[in-house]
Amino acid sequence: MPSSEQNGLDQAYQEFALVYDEMMRELDYPAWVEYVLFLYQKYTAFPERAPARSLLDLACGTGSFMALMMERGWKVTGVDQSSSMLAIAADKLGRIKGDYRLFAQDIRELDFDEQFSLITCLCDSLNYLLLYGDLQQVFVLMYQHLLPGGIAVADFNTEYKYREILGDNTFCAVFENSAYIWANYLEPGARLCRMEIDFFARERGNLFRHFRETHWQRWYEPAEIEEAARKAGFTRVRCFSAFTQQPCQPEDERIFFVFGREA
Repeated sequence: MPSSEQNGLDQAYQEFALVYDEMMRELDYPAWVEYVLFLYQKYTAFPERAPARSLLDLACGTGSFMALMMERGWKVTGVDQSSSMLAIAADKLGRIKGDYRLFAQDIRELDFDEQFSLITCLCDSLNYLLLYGDLQQVFVLMYQHLLPGGIAVADFNTEYKYREILGDNTFCAVFENSAYIWANYLEPGARLCRMEIDFFARERGNLFRHFRETHWQRWYEPAEIEEAARKAGFTRVRCFSAFTQQPCQPEDERIFFVFGREA
């Protein structure tokens, strides 16, 4: 297990950035955008007229979600620990008319002199926080950077997914320019999953470069997540089965939380 000073992202998503978009091409980013915007419309409660639409996307990766939000007229700010991912995001966002900023930063050390109407942390990024204290700290920082009346949206992989889907199983996939072998090792007593991922990225012709990354994730109970959010100051906390308006269920693989800051 990483040391107490690390989180599950410290050694992850460095060279992975080279193949990330190809691996994630089946992810329906437009559906994620529609769902987040639905939650924004339904659960924001600004004290007066709605402010300018400003997004802070934590663990933003290669910027695919932010790009679609920019196309909707949002001013976006992205934070990620991987400079490799941010380089790809900069190229992607630079092709779109609009305002964006990118910062290489640990989300546990978030520090901006402004607040945002919407904060997101998507694609189970918060599962990479291996200590409950770190989760609490990130919620405090999210609360501080959120405009009164605004919301934060985050999704989590669940215990059910780690135990029943990922388990100690190995997965593999082959794409046009990359491939991976993804081996999972569950540590249920610690509620941890270690992921050893071998990547193969095409360099030229039939020559592929091999590299390996180790990822760590932890699962949290919904009640723990809600408790940490309320301690951070959020007064409106809701949990849903992914992409629905239904309360989260024991056999959900992914759940979404909406955290509202009082107006």
